[in-house]
Amino acid sequence: MTDDRTVIKAAKVCGAFAFTVLLALLFAVQFDFYYDLNDDTMIKDILSGAYTGRPSGFCIQMLYPLGWCIALLYKAIPTVAWYGLFLCLCQFGVFFLIAVRLLSRMRRLWSQIAALVVETVLVLGLFLRQFVVIQYSVTAGICMAGAVFLFLTAPNTDKPSVFFRRNLLPLMLVVLSFMIRTEVCFMLLPFLLLAGMAKWCGEERFFTVANFRKYLTLIAAAVLCMAAVYSLDLLAYSGSEWSSFRSFFDARTKLYDFYGLPEYEQHQDFYESIGLSRESYTLLENYNFALDESIDTWRLEAIVSYQEQLAQEGIGLKETFGLVSKKSFKEALWQYKNQLQSRHSLVSMTIIVLYLLYVLLCVVPARGKVRVNAVFWLLVLVFVRSVLWLYLYMVDRLPDRVTIPLLMMELVVLLGFWLGENGHAVRQPSASVYIEAISVSRAAKIIVTLLCAAGAALVLLGSLRSVQAEYDRRAAADARWNAMMDYCRKNGNNYYVIDVYSATSYQGASYSEKIFTDVNNSYKNFDYCGGWAAKSPLARQKLARHHFRDLQNALIGTAYFVVQPGKQLDWIVQYYQKRGITVTPKCVNQIRTAASEPAFDVYKLTRKK
Repeated sequence: MTDDRTVIKAAKVCGAFAFTVLLALLFAVQFDFYYDLNDDTMIKDILSGAYTGRPSGFCIQMLYPLGWCIALLYKAIPTVAWYGLFLCLCQFGVFFLIAVRLLSRMRRLWSQIAALVVETVLVLGLFLRQFVVIQYSVTAGICMAGAVFLFLTAPNTDKPSVFFRRNLLPLMLVVLSFMIRTEVCFMLLPFLLLAGMAKWCGEERFFTVANFRKYLTLIAAAVLCMAAVYSLDLLAYSGSEWSSFRSFFDARTKLYDFYGLPEYEQHQDFYESIGLSRESYTLLENYNFALDESIDTWRLEAIVSYQEQLAQEGIGLKETFGLVSKKSFKEALWQYKNQLQSRHSLVSMTIIVLYLLYVLLCVVPARGKVRVNAVFWLLVLVFVRSVLWLYLYMVDRLPDRVTIPLLMMELVVLLGFWLGENGHAVRQPSASVYIEAISVSRAAKIIVTLLCAAGAALVLLGSLRSVQAEYDRRAAADARWNAMMDYCRKNGNNYYVIDVYSATSYQGASYSEKIFTDVNNSYKNFDYCGGWAAKSPLARQKLARHHFRDLQNALIGTAYFVVQPGKQLDWIVQYYQKRGITVTPKCVNQIRTAASEPAFDVYKLTRKK
């Protein structure tokens, strides 16, 4: 009997693996995998050595131990797209683990097939873009979502050692998410804590030695692992240059992502008090702050403190419960009410359907204390998701790389509650038991299957059309970005500085790169005039490679300035004029695509003697 179970289990694992590989191949054939934003390509460039000329684990956004490992792979085999491959393996790996768990929960063949179909429809229909246009923050969210699902659906056991082994994969996924994007991991942590409490309260008795050993050991292991990798990260960045830069990085993030810049004319006295001229303020506005060395940590922190002071006086930003935000609680509540009208309405509608299914299958059939417990955990889930969404609306921080992980997590928690043995803190049959118990005729199965297939086809068709439309826009952006990179490679002895907003997107499609097509990790002799890596030790190392002290001197030296066609450069002339330097921008070349369309203008700043 044991051998038969082992064979069946192995067969299910092999089936899930084959299914995942086929799905990944389908994505690869239908779509080329993309890095989503230039943030992702910057991380890739740092890790691969394309940024400074040598692979480095100091990729700033991810924790150093993970960055060091990926950089080591690039040192071994530079021609492989290790970073992109790692992100894809994380995402499809989670898909595989969920598929294995679903197959293990279902005994009948038709229910196993149905489970895989549902998983595929959810991934392709709701999150196809996130699986082919890769963003590292979303990858961190997928790892966290996978950890919660695997934890909620893990078989029950009273033995602490068995419990720990069964939850080792969720533990590893949490730590992996923490290393990929710490902020996303922390944002989703309340869902993980909710899952843990629901699971613990689902035990027959809460206060037992075995339960304390089971759950506290798992929590302690997670905390120790995260503390270990974070300590290694702190140690790696402990040098004076990196410590100073991280303070600058934190101040820049707080200013741009959460507070924003007060208008210069309305607050001129303050800006003059910290020595920030109108010309330097313009650099902060257009994100080309790397040009000005006087824009340092102290000045950025001073602007942040000034914004907080204004909020306390009821000017500009709002202050609610001690939180300084761009919108009031009332404004956030209004937006939260209209959430279904957002661009993720299909995902939100799917989540509402799952809430209804949970109520119908887990709440309605229950009685007495069982029903009370089921409703309680449902309300706790709604409370957790509401607090997080209201916070995001208040700080006005709602890019897809933040909202998509939240939606994914809520979806898998609901599925975990629905399929888990005691996700709703009661010992009653899970939804998988109900599904297995359904006894219908062959004709009924065929009809239900056809209806499900028709609905799935409609959802998938809409998703495919949406992603294909984005790919068409990215093709136009690609033509321009690749032309710029080719131009820089052909003029390898020169150094190019790119205007930040000219390097973000073209007609709504982000400038980025394909992950596995035309992989080129050779050194890039250009850099942005701002961005999150600006003024880092790596950026200064890059400048030093071309014998420049800073960007200000580089642009009046031998470096070139690259902008989108037709962009006015009065601001840069005024910036140098403020410093007693008269420059004249002269367009010396225009980068064109293969179809001879203008892509970028190349300027030389001529200094008047």
